[in-house]
Amino acid sequence: MVNLRIVNTDRQASGSLSETSDIELLHAISVDLIGEQDRQALYGKIVDAAISITQSQFGTMQLLRKTEDGAASGLHLLVSRGLSAEDRAVWQWVTPKALSSCTQALKYGQRAIIPDFESWEEIAGTPDLAAFRSAGIRSAQTTPLLARDGTLLGMISTHWDQPHQPSERDLRLLDILARQAADLLERTIAEEALREREKALEASVATLRETQEIQQLLTAELGHRVKNLFAMVTAITSHTLKGSNDQARGQTLQQRLMALSSAHDILLQSSWKAALFGDVANAAVNGAGVGGRIRLEGPDVEIGSKAALNVALLLHELTTNALKHGSLSVGGGSVDLNWRIEGSGLGQTLRMTWRETKGPAVVPPDRKGFGSKLISAGLGGSGGVVLAYNSTGLMCEISALLEELQGAE
Repeated sequence: MVNLRIVNTDRQASGSLSETSDIELLHAISVDLIGEQDRQALYGKIVDAAISITQSQFGTMQLLRKTEDGAASGLHLLVSRGLSAEDRAVWQWVTPKALSSCTQALKYGQRAIIPDFESWEEIAGTPDLAAFRSAGIRSAQTTPLLARDGTLLGMISTHWDQPHQPSERDLRLLDILARQAADLLERTIAEEALREREKALEASVATLRETQEIQQLLTAELGHRVKNLFAMVTAITSHTLKGSNDQARGQTLQQRLMALSSAHDILLQSSWKAALFGDVANAAVNGAGVGGRIRLEGPDVEIGSKAALNVALLLHELTTNALKHGSLSVGGGSVDLNWRIEGSGLGQTLRMTWRETKGPAVVPPDRKGFGSKLISAGLGGSGGVVLAYNSTGLMCEISALLEELQGAE
């Protein structure tokens, strides 16, 4: 025999309450609920009111929720009265497949009353019945909490330690309490959703602010880089235009700008942070079309963006001079370009040697043009240059502190 009652709660509470004490009880409950600001305390007072109305030993309030993956719904325990910690752990999350008054109310969408779990044939021999026995629960009722639009929000249940059938008076008062509870629960759910939206908005604003700060930083950095690059281009142009005829000046300017461009391309690959000395050197000599006649050798060494541009221009000038006047101007001539690190700690020095062989005898230039001044300025733009005009070609040794070369500026 199945002793399970499903009671339609769609009806409004009808008729006047015959007992003055019931009216006073409802009024006291309403005042208490409306005055409570703490959400968890509010849930507790709703359950306390349900227990007071039904004279039960246990009470729970549950919220209908989706699982974290959104695949299924279940009833999450918000607050309980009379249950041990072990019992609360059992019913913290109730799936629709469980057997209880709350799952029956969930299944049928209206109040469910189980006067005696021991007489409910469907639950006999199940872990659900064992859980009720362990908790000391013998009977229960569950009243759905419905929003004004009919949406199911959760459940409010009361349980007794003996077989029990709630009276019509109890059910009427529960209906009124459930209406109040549903309104308050709907309000708190809406407030919680609003707070979550506010948190999400704050997070979005913080992310946007951080993005804007990064953009401002990048814009400032880009502006600084472009300013330095234009200054270098202006210097190259100014010195180049002091040359001989128009055609020669134009060709020289184009070659210098191409050398600058090759270094710029290498720096772009590292977001203008650093470049390998060997990569910059290789690009500079290959740009002149004599890569096979210049032997490069040295360790992997990172240099900063400004030093990379200086190295590219300096090696371009050395290569150009060798093509015009030095070892690369004759068929058998060649160049050895090597670099090494000397010293340790903050005193580490990068030393680069350019050695021309099998070329014509060279002599110091009569006047210093842009190229000569650039070579004299060295790797870091502050000297450290030794020039030897040998009978077989130029030997140029340039050194600079590695710490200076690896700076961004």
